[in-house]
Amino acid sequence: MKLSRYRWPAALAGAVAVTGATVLAVPGVAHASASPGWTKISRDTGLSLASAGLLRTADGRLHVIWASHDGTTFSLHYSTIGGRARLVNTGVILSKWSAVSTYPRLVPGPGGGMRLVFTGSDGKGGSPYNLDAMYSATASAAGTSWSLTAGSLSHSTLVPLTDTSATTESGGTPVAAWSAGQSVDYHAGVSPATPATGPDSVISLKAGSDAVGPTLVRASDSKIFVAWFTSSSHSDQGYWADQILPSKTAPVKAPGSGGGTLSNNQPLGAVGFAARTGGGSYLTYCVATKTQRCDHVALWKAGSARAITVPGSSGQNAFFPAIAAGPGGHMWILWFNESTNKIDVVRTNSAVTRFGTRRVISGPPRIALFSALRAEGSQGPLDVLALVQQTTAGSSPAYYDTQLLPELRIAASPRKVSHRRATTITFKVTDSGDPVAGAKVTFLGQTVTTNSHGAASVKVPKGTAKGNHEAVATRNGFVPARITITVT
Repeated sequence: MKLSRYRWPAALAGAVAVTGATVLAVPGVAHASASPGWTKISRDTGLSLASAGLLRTADGRLHVIWASHDGTTFSLHYSTIGGRARLVNTGVILSKWSAVSTYPRLVPGPGGGMRLVFTGSDGKGGSPYNLDAMYSATASAAGTSWSLTAGSLSHSTLVPLTDTSATTESGGTPVAAWSAGQSVDYHAGVSPATPATGPDSVISLKAGSDAVGPTLVRASDSKIFVAWFTSSSHSDQGYWADQILPSKTAPVKAPGSGGGTLSNNQPLGAVGFAARTGGGSYLTYCVATKTQRCDHVALWKAGSARAITVPGSSGQNAFFPAIAAGPGGHMWILWFNESTNKIDVVRTNSAVTRFGTRRVISGPPRIALFSALRAEGSQGPLDVLALVQQTTAGSSPAYYDTQLLPELRIAASPRKVSHRRATTITFKVTDSGDPVAGAKVTFLGQTVTTNSHGAASVKVPKGTAKGNHEAVATRNGFVPARITITVT
């Protein structure tokens, strides 16, 4: 079934109701992480068809832009998140507009600041901000004082309130993209006129098809790509990616991502698409069958011949698959499991050829409606942002944030030694299969540091007390790892 698109936000569209879900057995290696602390970073928004804009600045803070429905008018707000999901600042960017984008997007701005890219109308006759074009506002890196920018980033005056995206070229020029129904349209640069005098560029779809959730990224080689979902009753249904700048190439369909005879597996939000540090742009999506909307979650490097099944995602009843790039080439993939009412998180190695252990975390408390999932991990910690309505009477969806650190793993050889003789144990510390240099391993009162191969050795003296002894691996920015060594 082709899901409706909305010019105006609908209170409950595109959300997953949670009503006494039964916990199912989950295949694959996984472990339940300690329940994270969730911070409510917005007031109730009155919106569920929404996707917040995210940008992390050099100081490590995550800036979040979100929309609210205030009865008969709409507003845009900012929230600034510090370490351990602490809400540092929040405030209003603009208010009392007759419509604003529920998919606002943040990109780097002039002078090390930020640029907000959004659409809407201020409801004032003759105003240049009353045309439903793509607008922008700028702020310093602090993100607490915003100024509307003259001009626009679209020739179109029919930019939808949902399904918008933005990025920047390597020189800082902003690029905006949006769904225009049977096409994905995009525009580079801020024109001094509103609407922009130059034409918008167009990626045309087949007649009767609909572009959903376009997402722009700039790859490490400065090429700009857009990915989207084509909702259709024909063979073109599925996830697509296309290089649009500095030159345009032909769109490529993600392997196994859909078809006219398969269930509609559209993302119910922005497509999960991210540029990897070190090269490649990666798309995560649900793979459908004739009877299942999401048989499993796939990870695809745009342009490659095949996609990889994300371990543990089969049979998960996954919604809102999301992706975030981490330092050193690592990628995070996550989704909301409607069967368990939890969020599953997987981290790749730096080459994106292996996966670490799947982590399962509890969502915000008292979930009645889960509406969106986004993530940002460019500086190490992963911020997970969920749009959730709680079971509290009279509430509406609000944004919640939690932070995860990557997990260390530790192995030892041998793991069992005799007290009758001195033995050297070699410890190996890894992150999703990659060796971790500079980790501290503490065992039997000794602390050693891992080398470039992630290895460190400790000598167990003759006569060491029998029993189980714990070794602990630590490194700043990671969850510690533990292993038990038995002395017989």
